[in-house]
Amino acid sequence: MRIHYVEDNALDAKILTEMVGEERDIQLNISERIEDFQRLSQLGPADFVLLDVRRPDAISIEDDIKRVREFTDAPIVFVTSDDAENMRQEAVSSGAEAVIDKIDLSSKLLKQILANSKWRRKAPDRPPEGKVSSRDIKRSVESLRGPFSYIELSLQTLLETMEDSGRSSTADYVAHLLETVRAIRAYSEDDLSQATRTPIHELLLETAERVSSTAQSKQVNLVFETETSWFTQIGSRPLATLGIQHLVAGILRACEKGDRVSIRSERHEDGIALNIFVSRAVIPSKDALFDLTKAAPSLGLDSKASLQLGLTLLSVPPEQVDVHVHNGNLFLKLIV
Repeated sequence: MRIHYVEDNALDAKILTEMVGEERDIQLNISERIEDFQRLSQLGPADFVLLDVRRPDAISIEDDIKRVREFTDAPIVFVTSDDAENMRQEAVSSGAEAVIDKIDLSSKLLKQILANSKWRRKAPDRPPEGKVSSRDIKRSVESLRGPFSYIELSLQTLLETMEDSGRSSTADYVAHLLETVRAIRAYSEDDLSQATRTPIHELLLETAERVSSTAQSKQVNLVFETETSWFTQIGSRPLATLGIQHLVAGILRACEKGDRVSIRSERHEDGIALNIFVSRAVIPSKDALFDLTKAAPSLGLDSKASLQLGLTLLSVPPEQVDVHVHNGNLFLKLIV
């Protein structure tokens, strides 16, 4: 990733230089003015542009964007030591990707903003050839952009809360969920073929191991029999597998010693039925399953986040779910 930073403050420039110094996949160039940046751009294109808001040559956000757009179409992010929120609306409406505080600058944040920009710019009007029909395109990975943006923001907030409160175990699991969302973003830009090796395939193995270890540590009797090759209507077998795994993980994290959990799939006239049995009513109702802002007797924030990610991956709306509690047992059916 080639980043160009237009910054007249030598100390701020040094801080970012040191920050990305160990990142081998980041090349950083710095200039004091946009006109200097324009001359340097002839040596090679930038993938990402950072603009300090308070520069001697700055007139306005709109003017900065207009001048930079004369020689590059790379994503533009403004950085400021002032209140970023006050200028965010102006920047985004003028064509910038974001406005961030200098104290929040990090290599991970820059990579994520670039990934988000690539996601938004990717044309969503046609599914990968041979993978998803026009009838089912609404269920493809490209339809997940909005929900994933919301989930990612929620997970980031939850992660910071768990870290601040010292809940390292929950923080570790939420970090895994965040990693999953980001891998899916990268995967969505691939051809969705099962043969292509991407980070999402590594996550499949890691998530499966987490499901197994959670069941063992909680001493839950888990029966897991699903045929993910049936889930062709969402456009990707790996995504279907991840969705099911995160549903199961969310349920397991709400279980206790001696509970039984069974997950089986079967063909259904409207798609694929995912039948889930739990010997404890960890989800008391459909409202509790979909309104994850409300507390449930045994569902913690980590369980809720995992369930939300699973439901989103499988593109399952409330009208395609039946939640039934009988004699303390939970019967859950999802039509995918």
